[in-house]
Amino acid sequence: MYGLENLTVSRKKALIYGYKLVETPRSHLRIQLNQDKSGVSVTHKGRVLTRVFLNRSGMNAAVAISEATGIKLPALGESNSGLVSTGLLYRVFAISQLDFRNTSSFDLAAELVDEAISMQRKNTTNIDA
Repeated sequence: MYGLENLTVSRKKALIYGYKLVETPRSHLRIQLNQDKSGVSVTHKGRVLTRVFLNRSGMNAAVAISEATGIKLPALGESNSGLVSTGLLYRVFAISQLDFRNTSSFDLAAELVDEAISMQRKNTTNIDA
């Protein structure tokens, strides 16, 4: 069994990969939100981009990530997917790193979610059905 130190390193490595992924702008990346007993992760092609843990701060972040991406938060053991832009994904990374024990994080998350929703609306108007 791994200690919390190993989980933290994994999250850091995931974010390094995630930030590298968003270096090349793209309008459509398929991501998944996955929930397991440790928390919620955001993945792309099976690789974790970021994760939030099963605590009050992490669950607040998970709800904000779900709202920002327009992807329903999955039930335990399940996953849901959707398309997002790299700009929107960048905002998801920021949300995942907020510490919701600090009340100003709620204001910042709300701003990031609003920006992400605005970006999603612009993208959906440009997608051919």
